[in-house]
Amino acid sequence: MAILGLSNPAELASSSLAFSHRIHSSFIPKQCFFTGVRRKSFYRPQRFSISSSFTPMDSAKIKVVGVGGGGNNAVNRMIGSGLQGVDFYAINTDAQALVQSAAENPLQIGELLTRGLGTGGNPLLGEQAAEESKEAIANSLKGSDMVFITAGMGGGTGSGAAPVVAQIAKEAGSGSN
Repeated sequence: MAILGLSNPAELASSSLAFSHRIHSSFIPKQCFFTGVRRKSFYRPQRFSISSSFTPMDSAKIKVVGVGGGGNNAVNRMIGSGLQGVDFYAINTDAQALVQSAAENPLQIGELLTRGLGTGGNPLLGEQAAEESKEAIANSLKGSDMVFITAGMGGGTGSGAAPVVAQIAKEAGSGSN
């Protein structure tokens, strides 16, 4: 028999926790145990398995799109970590950065606007570059079931082009339903 966490019933009389009720140990949850003078209880999660009829979909077409320098860095990290089962896209205005990308699908946007030199940190140029290349972006995202867009908010291409890419992905998804 355990009495409110005291292992020795003789301690009850001298304890400030003295109650007239005794609790049988079967009423104390097995996840709780008591330690030290402070008598704190700690939660011990119980391990159990859940049976499920879930089967992974091999046919789902998932695309991860890195937009701008920060987004392309994130895609490169995902590729480097061995993430599989997705198609990686690198979208940027900076042609030199696309050469360095590990993504199998690089896409330069705003070729006429920026001439491959980037946006110089101007989000308005990033947005205009994505608008200029809207058709190429839509063709890249065609046929996807899920699109994840990663971009850094602070530069020009990621901040300006990512919302346009998201809108294009949304429109591409609504047309296939």
